[in-house]
Amino acid sequence: MQESRLRGDLQSLSDEQLAHQAQEGCAASFEELVRRYQVPVLHFLRRKAFAVNDVEDLTQETFLRAYRKLGHYRSDRAFRPWLFTVAFRVALNAARDRKRAEQARPMEDLTIEARPSSRGKDDPETHLRLWSIAEDALSEPQFTALWLFYVEQLSVREIGCVLGRSAASVKTTLFRARKRLEPFLRRFTSEGERPGSPAGTITTGKEA
Repeated sequence: MQESRLRGDLQSLSDEQLAHQAQEGCAASFEELVRRYQVPVLHFLRRKAFAVNDVEDLTQETFLRAYRKLGHYRSDRAFRPWLFTVAFRVALNAARDRKRAEQARPMEDLTIEARPSSRGKDDPETHLRLWSIAEDALSEPQFTALWLFYVEQLSVREIGCVLGRSAASVKTTLFRARKRLEPFLRRFTSEGERPGSPAGTITTGKEA
């Protein structure tokens, strides 16, 4: 009963309040943050083209690193972009390690495998098809910026914090990403612009 009440109390707190309490040594507060963000972080890392098992390990690594670095988090700033910054750096490190491992393998041992995709033309969810197209058509920074903008709904400034870029650079990246996708998106115009989809109009006024 007391445990259930504590969980209910924690659920009413903001991310920033939970992070502050976690800094003070409240393990339950950090567990609540993990509960809130485990799936979003996993989806974010999955879009980096890691295998399922790798994604689960990298998600755990993200939260372990976030816990270790809580002392560097400032509770007067939004927790969400801070956490995705940690996840982004974990993904970068993993990608570098994977590249080094591939380069170290003898050329005759290398094989080319087609990446399976469940998002074909028959997929009933149009936005999934759009993201699949975006994944193939865009550069890594463009896709990451677009994903954080539409799916995670981070502001331009927050995306800049994650990517280590200025707000102006992020705006340019988003603009170029949408321009590059325009030929692919025309066929979906009749379906309308929907949240969570790269077909939506990118505005540069989302600064907060």
